[in-house]
Amino acid sequence: MAYLVLARKWRPQTFHDMTGQEHVVQTIANAIKADRVAHAYLFCGPRGVGKTTAARLLAKALNCEKGPTAEPCGTCQPCTEIAAGTSVDVAEIDGASNNGVENVREIREAAKYLPQRDRHKIYIIDEVHMLSTAAFNALLKTLEEPPGHVKFIFATTEPQKVPDTILSRCQRHNFRRVPVTDMTRRLKEILAAEKATLSDRALALVVRQSDGGMRDALSLLDQVLSACGNEPSDEAVAEALGAIDRTVVQTFAEALVRRDAKTLLAMIEDLFNKGVDLRRLTEDLALQLRHLVVARTLGEPPPELAESERQAVLALSKEADVAQLTRLFDVVHESLYEHARAAPPNPRLALEMTLLKAVQLAPAASIPDLIAKVERIAGGTLTTPGSVGAQGGRSSPAPFRS
Repeated sequence: MAYLVLARKWRPQTFHDMTGQEHVVQTIANAIKADRVAHAYLFCGPRGVGKTTAARLLAKALNCEKGPTAEPCGTCQPCTEIAAGTSVDVAEIDGASNNGVENVREIREAAKYLPQRDRHKIYIIDEVHMLSTAAFNALLKTLEEPPGHVKFIFATTEPQKVPDTILSRCQRHNFRRVPVTDMTRRLKEILAAEKATLSDRALALVVRQSDGGMRDALSLLDQVLSACGNEPSDEAVAEALGAIDRTVVQTFAEALVRRDAKTLLAMIEDLFNKGVDLRRLTEDLALQLRHLVVARTLGEPPPELAESERQAVLALSKEADVAQLTRLFDVVHESLYEHARAAPPNPRLALEMTLLKAVQLAPAASIPDLIAKVERIAGGTLTTPGSVGAQGGRSSPAPFRS
């Protein structure tokens, strides 16, 4: 039997399995229980967060032999065929390759006829924003007043490209990026079932690289397990993902805060010789400085950090004030735009000068401290060049006498 990738093997088969989309799942479940299912749905959101999966689950809920039900059995013929994508009454259509008027005409003609076996004839159109303007217009009348046995479910990553005339005829649900805590919990469950082990630091790296997409996270996890086995080290995970070890980024942040230019230059030299993407390093360093600012401001590290990173970030954040950390972030973050405009690009040179500039920043002072200092000067309580000292010395040289 052919190997099934984790993203397909662990695709949710019930609404309860959906991770991070409880607001959508609850609404749909309530609509089914109250018999208020709309004739057209539009699922919007980033890639890999469960839009097409939710469309399949809704199709199963409507056509299950025990339904309509918010908890389809998953074992009857309609449920198993919908999960496999072979149902005769549920059509999954790729909007990118079926975006012409003739394709919509085929849907309109087929929609007139009753389902061959199931309760509803359901059309799932993925990336619906790819339909042409003429195709959208041809769909309007059928979408507004479809036959009672027809349901439309649209999915898109770019809802702004869908005409308002289509949006007004659909019930819209916005899918969110999967929260870090929810994704981490789900990945741990999958790792346990797969008899694999990743450290919290390595798992946090996978979650960070996925950018909130569960499908991306599972694909990255598949890549790590294929490359490194079931018990990979943190360094092996970072190398497999083409990412930079968080320990290295933390060391860079420590050298910046402590103004250790020698360590910074030595580390850049080493990473450059290893072929590390220095622009990616700059992005990761800016993110790490953001974590330090948050930790210093709130008194606790950001929740998305792995447990092994939290204490190190919190301890380092206490070595500088918020103003200084913010200035370091500004210098590093702004350098990303400078790197992009450099011609020809020389990331090593740009990064070295950026970090040296950050090291040379004067210590920051808060506005209240500056005001207090000015008031002390004005009141004569602070000795400055040219002012009267504590022993009553002259504040300026005596005038020249002839």
